[in-house]
Amino acid sequence: MNPVFFPAIGALLILALDLIGRPRSLDEHGHRSAALSGIRLGTVAILSLAAVAFSLRSADRRFGDELLRLDSFGVFGLGFIVAAGLIVLSLSLTHFGMARSRPAEPLALLLFSWAGSMTAMVTDHLIVLLIAMELAWLPMIALIAIDSRRLSSSESSLKAFFAHVFASLIFAHGVAFVFGVTGRLDLGALAGAGVEENLLFEVGLTLVLVGLIARAAIAPFHPWSPDVYEGAPSFVTTHIATVAQATTFFVLLRMLHAIPPVDLGDAETMGARVPQLLSLLGFMGLLWGHAMALVQVGLRRLVGWLGVGQIGFLTLALVDARGDGAEALLFGLIASGVAIAGIMATLSSLSHHERACEHVGDLAGMMQRSPVRSALLAIFLLSLGGLPGTIGFVARFKILAALEHGGHRWELIAGLGATVLALTAVGRPLLEMLRSTEAGREGSRALSNEQLVLAICGVVVVYFGVMPVMGDTDLTGQLTLWIQRAIGSLRI
Repeated sequence: MNPVFFPAIGALLILALDLIGRPRSLDEHGHRSAALSGIRLGTVAILSLAAVAFSLRSADRRFGDELLRLDSFGVFGLGFIVAAGLIVLSLSLTHFGMARSRPAEPLALLLFSWAGSMTAMVTDHLIVLLIAMELAWLPMIALIAIDSRRLSSSESSLKAFFAHVFASLIFAHGVAFVFGVTGRLDLGALAGAGVEENLLFEVGLTLVLVGLIARAAIAPFHPWSPDVYEGAPSFVTTHIATVAQATTFFVLLRMLHAIPPVDLGDAETMGARVPQLLSLLGFMGLLWGHAMALVQVGLRRLVGWLGVGQIGFLTLALVDARGDGAEALLFGLIASGVAIAGIMATLSSLSHHERACEHVGDLAGMMQRSPVRSALLAIFLLSLGGLPGTIGFVARFKILAALEHGGHRWELIAGLGATVLALTAVGRPLLEMLRSTEAGREGSRALSNEQLVLAICGVVVVYFGVMPVMGDTDLTGQLTLWIQRAIGSLRI
């Protein structure tokens, strides 16, 4: 069985277990019973992801057919989702422990979304890709509004829904144009063999790419993203920053390798115009995201705008998709996902009951109350800003080095300037944590699941951050080998 089906099977099993189980009590033990139910049903979700991981480790990986082809690139993508999914599941226990919702529905929605993301990463068929993106996004939109007590959750969910509808309509129209001209629905049709300089084909290919660009929250299609960071629960935001973001960029990378390479003798080919478009959008995202982060007073919105700037960096990596930019992109997705997951885990641990840690000023005195979490939050923010010694710096260095090797000097300068803006933006919450406050204000303690996420993310950020100084190890070498194999399968 293809491993992409395991999360969907797990979701159906969770819904069945919840249906036949006893109703949750509404007495004073409701919080505890919800947490225990979340742990039991979460075990089913973990087993579903474990089944995916086990199938990827098997000797025979030829699960594919004409619709779902599991090459090395797909194996790396599915492994990324499994790793990110375990972190998301761990953070979701906090949400269930606060009895903000029944655990069955969020877990089932997460698994359905992961099934759609996995399918999108391994498919070679445009219609299957369209359906997979719907399956990945619609549960995510419902998850954003899972905390019905907060108006901002419903508002951000509605904005994400309209962004999804727009992206889906543009993508579907593009697929229709491509099929009408080529008579094919596989990614090979994007090469345009036999239909060179056909206006309808170029319009279709442009719409397909724009549909994916809009879904990836690449500027100027990003305004909904900071609102979602502010309104969605922490585990949902982590899911968006890891799985949802990676899925779109994985699909874009696979699609860019299907488009013919740049013809140096003809600057008007699609292969030459697409990098120019991505360069412009990446430049816009860098400046827009980091500049807006400078003026934010809300912590989650600040992280959301930093995420927009980080997406600008990932977009610049796509400019050199056929060169070193492809490997830099995959490493950048890991770096940004780990940093944002660590930030969300920290903010969740500070806001258990009343979500009190909402503004930059709420961090005042945090170094006195919780020095360990303060240090970890500082590391995660500095990694998102690109400070040397963190995985975020290594990722940005790889992307900028790829731009330098590809001859994209203006993009390189923009990346350096954006890094200065990012470090300036993260400096405000860092200084606020150091500011002394009057004694008497007590902060909530981190739960065991949050401590686990913080430990994992902290180790990853620091370990891979000092890698260039300490020298390559077995783990870093293995990660580099996995990335190289994944990109190598696209170039075959």
